[in-house]
Amino acid sequence: MFCLSFFSCAGVGTICSLALLGQRRCKSTAAAITPAIPINGYSCVKITICGDRRLYGVCHIFALANFSTVARGIARRIILSHSQAMAGIPSVVMMLYRRSMKYRRYLILSLLLLFSPHAICHAGTFSYKGVVADAETDEPLPFATVSLSGPEDYSALSDENGLFSIAAVVEGDYSLQVTYVGYNRLSRQLSLHEDLSVTLKLTPSSHALAEVVVTAHESQGIVSASKINREMMTHLQPTSFTDLLELLPGNISQTPQMGQVNSIHLRETGTLGASGTPLSNSDYSISSLGTLFVVDGAPINTDANLQNIPGTTDASSPEYARDATNKGVDMRTISTDDIESVEIVRGIPSAEYGNLTSGLVNIKRIRRATPLTARFKADEYSKLFSVGKGFSFDRYNMLLNVDAGFLDSKADPRNHLENYKRATFSLRITRDWIGEKWRLTWSPSADYTGSFDDVKTDPDLSYQKIDTYKSSYNRASVTNNFKLLLPHVLWVKGIELFSSVSMQSDRLERRKLVSPQRAAVAPTVWGEGVHDGTFIFSEYVADYVSDGRPFNAFLKAKSELEWNIPFFKILLRGGVEWNYSKNFGLGQIYDPSRPLSATWSTRPRAYRDIPALQNLSSFLEANTVASIGEHEAELQVGLRSIMMVGMDERYLLQGKPYLDPRINLQWRFPSIRVAGKDLDISLSGGFGLTTKMPTLDYLYPDTWYNDIVQLNYYDTRNPLENSRVNIITYIEDITNYELRPARNTKWEVRADFSYNGNRLSVSYFRENLTSGFRYSSFYAPFAYREYDHTAIDADALQGPPSLDDIPYTDRVRLDGYKQASNGSRISKEGVEFQFSSQRIAPLRTAVVINGAWFRSIYTNSLPMFETVSDVVDNRPVSDSYVGLYDWNDGRINEQFNTNFMLDTQVPEWGLIFSTSLQCVWYISTRQMWRNGVPVSYLDVADGELHPYTEQSAADPRLQFLVKTYNEASFRKQTVPIALYVNLKVTKNIGKWLRLSLFANRLLDYLPDYTSNGLLVRRNVDPYFGMELNFSL
Repeated sequence: MFCLSFFSCAGVGTICSLALLGQRRCKSTAAAITPAIPINGYSCVKITICGDRRLYGVCHIFALANFSTVARGIARRIILSHSQAMAGIPSVVMMLYRRSMKYRRYLILSLLLLFSPHAICHAGTFSYKGVVADAETDEPLPFATVSLSGPEDYSALSDENGLFSIAAVVEGDYSLQVTYVGYNRLSRQLSLHEDLSVTLKLTPSSHALAEVVVTAHESQGIVSASKINREMMTHLQPTSFTDLLELLPGNISQTPQMGQVNSIHLRETGTLGASGTPLSNSDYSISSLGTLFVVDGAPINTDANLQNIPGTTDASSPEYARDATNKGVDMRTISTDDIESVEIVRGIPSAEYGNLTSGLVNIKRIRRATPLTARFKADEYSKLFSVGKGFSFDRYNMLLNVDAGFLDSKADPRNHLENYKRATFSLRITRDWIGEKWRLTWSPSADYTGSFDDVKTDPDLSYQKIDTYKSSYNRASVTNNFKLLLPHVLWVKGIELFSSVSMQSDRLERRKLVSPQRAAVAPTVWGEGVHDGTFIFSEYVADYVSDGRPFNAFLKAKSELEWNIPFFKILLRGGVEWNYSKNFGLGQIYDPSRPLSATWSTRPRAYRDIPALQNLSSFLEANTVASIGEHEAELQVGLRSIMMVGMDERYLLQGKPYLDPRINLQWRFPSIRVAGKDLDISLSGGFGLTTKMPTLDYLYPDTWYNDIVQLNYYDTRNPLENSRVNIITYIEDITNYELRPARNTKWEVRADFSYNGNRLSVSYFRENLTSGFRYSSFYAPFAYREYDHTAIDADALQGPPSLDDIPYTDRVRLDGYKQASNGSRISKEGVEFQFSSQRIAPLRTAVVINGAWFRSIYTNSLPMFETVSDVVDNRPVSDSYVGLYDWNDGRINEQFNTNFMLDTQVPEWGLIFSTSLQCVWYISTRQMWRNGVPVSYLDVADGELHPYTEQSAADPRLQFLVKTYNEASFRKQTVPIALYVNLKVTKNIGKWLRLSLFANRLLDYLPDYTSNGLLVRRNVDPYFGMELNFSL
């Protein structure tokens, strides 16, 4: 609580509030009027108002002809209209207004004076303002405490730029004290007889270290989110953005996997294999694709990424784990060295953010004056170096931040032929123009990120003498943001404009020695119809290049309006967005007669021939804060619209808007006194829809070439002269023009408790996404001739055999292709919690406990075609019939994790050490039950679907479409407890050097368990490293 006291005196025709006596803490909401000593013959009173927010006022002199009923009405409206500023006081003030007849006019007069916007003079008060800075570096010190003690007591905190201001200080002599953690206290005497603007410089205390929050801070705002600041990142010592996810409830520390794409997963177990181990599955990549990354207001757009190798299914191949197509942002490419703060929204995000399904990662980079800093990190797998500096140009109200970094990482420290490198550079400018009634901020930036994967097989250890993979990612971006604040314009709070342009140069090079086990066929014709193919007789070297040049442009305009009406504060936010994505790359470059795989049937494709994607969005959102007695409610209601434009009219998505309604509500209860301390409780809940549009790869797939071999004659005597392979090629457009966006339904409830510096947050959530993207199998009949090569007389050949002399049979068979569909369903359910205690003074230690229980279902949302391997009368059943199964082809996963952390800090020693006990209590997975009876089947005779009936089950061929399964395959597999102990230490050495070290999985407990009758023994390797930070 804070208390505002002032004198008010009344004379004939004159009203004067002489002194704002200051703000002091009080224990409850109250208001009181007491007589005071008359001044110059005027009767005076002392008015005291206490509330749960700071109150500010000034002393005005008013000339009024008389004090009429009109004035009393004005005062009454003032009391109501400033209920938000007074927060809980109006009921008490109105009580005084109604019941205190003796002092009513003083109350009315003082309220008029305190809140009137028409001040015409000040009486006996002055302002004391300035900046708090480091005495050695002149760097501003944010959130320093400035206190004045004298006729009245005043205090203020400096803002993030070190600025502070105390208004309406009573004239007199004061004792000044300035305190900041890690610095010596500044004390001095001053006399205040005029407005003063000063610079207060503090000297660092010897070896002191400011208290640091070492885990993610759970927001107690209206939306569930985790906030990570610069200090947390410094203590964590991350290599890439991936490491920050350890701080979220339900996550544990992981050894960096820099040899594969690092995708984000929020509030889920992730896809698991039958044994409970993590397994990558592209059918559910919407989880990471649907997470929006925003850096300084501009999104990182990956929709035009096409860097992949067709038909890659071998999990052991280097390109399999490094394929980021349709997987969203690869977190390896994001350095943390220039990040000021991160907010990871797991709940229902604001309607301002869209084209997402899972969550939002909002990154704010450093934009302030900083000393020259250098960071050196080394661990088992990588070496990292970064340097940065923030320059302040006070004359021009401008800041310049420059950062650069380099990472050299090896997926296996014993293997020097496989590595990942990353280089980053960032230049950011912040420039302010300040007018009498406006403030304009310009925030441009220029950034570069380069990442390079390099894999080479050791020829001394592999028969595959030539096998290399090289991938380079070079991204340059420019952002240009403007923010106009209009504090003196009625209702208008501000206008913002965001713009960004990025260009990538992605190049994937693959060289491999291919050794066909038998003579293979390479189709080399681009057209449709009958033609001869090319035999591949011996091993060869295949070269493949994928040249991608994704280009992205982003433009966003946003404005905010604000109203303060009785008991309500309303913030209205609205805006529009435009996103453009296009790939100007040369595409896939290779020789079709020398493919990477002898089974390829694709053709080279130029990415620049693919049309661009354009998303047009708009949003409108209202935030309302209302005081209801001593309660406070906050309501956020928003609507977002998104649609794709500029597409062919055949697409269902063209010009069709999709609406995302979102609502969040929070109710904050009055404080409850427990053992002399305040217990604060709030309840929150939300519901919303989120929508993610398809990527370039899903909307514009490569043309499908179906090459059917009609004759495959290999002459053993003269293979080069007399062999012949004849092919009929069908070219099919497999674009799904009915493809819809992926849409997720989310809701959650949350309770927050705060008591005496201890905080607890518990949330329960559910999500249901039924239209995720995947490539589904589809089948169609194709006619061809089957030539009888046994009729060829090899002795009579003078060259390749003529088709006219070879008997044939006309046949039709079902062939399959992959088409993008909305065939994936992901259902999430879970409980998240975090408790953080106040620091236990004798132990210098705070306790943090967080964790989560997740239950995730990954399955299909559409019936699936699936073939059988049975053969009847020497012909595969799948050539004639393919079953359509309406089953659940997925898994139900559960896991329960907790993290118990002891955070010990000794500021006078400049020492922080945190010990965490991370426990995965269990992980379970179960394959969903499958009904092996198809609902219908595709018949090659007419290419149509037919119901599968009892008569079908009795058919000699159709009976094989019924699949049977072993009951054991549907049993739940549970992985028991896994416990790890981690240690992190940070120590300041002198004024400029900070030494940090970490050891993850220093100790572990991994009991053996049985899986499918087999004994499983687990072991993990510790992960450790250290870093040095210089600050000059």
